[in-house]
Amino acid sequence: MRLTPDSHLHSREHLLADDLARMMGEPKKFAAYLGIAKRYPEWRLRALARRVLEKEDLPSEARGKYFFAALRDMPKLPVKKKKRRAKKRSHGSKKSKKRKSRTIPASYREASAPRAADALTGDSAA
Repeated sequence: MRLTPDSHLHSREHLLADDLARMMGEPKKFAAYLGIAKRYPEWRLRALARRVLEKEDLPSEARGKYFFAALRDMPKLPVKKKKRRAKKRSHGSKKSKKRKSRTIPASYREASAPRAADALTGDSAA
């Protein structure tokens, strides 16, 4: 018989969460155990799981509830600050390129603008 590793368990936290969920008899609550696997040290979570499993007077249905209730008193890992990444731009909000300023041809400027000499004399040839 050949064992194949589960492809969904790709990090240390995922393996810990899977182990805890199976120990407490709640494999469908993997996400909750993954959340605590990221917040608490592994050795404390495994020690707490052993203590919960050793309790003989605790029914198997209440193991998970007892485990999460006992977590409240445990100190969490310090929070790591994530580096901010630059937001990706969507296709619609591309940065506009600077347009070159257009130069108006001299012949157009002369035809459209009144001459200074005409303004002084009062003639308008338009």
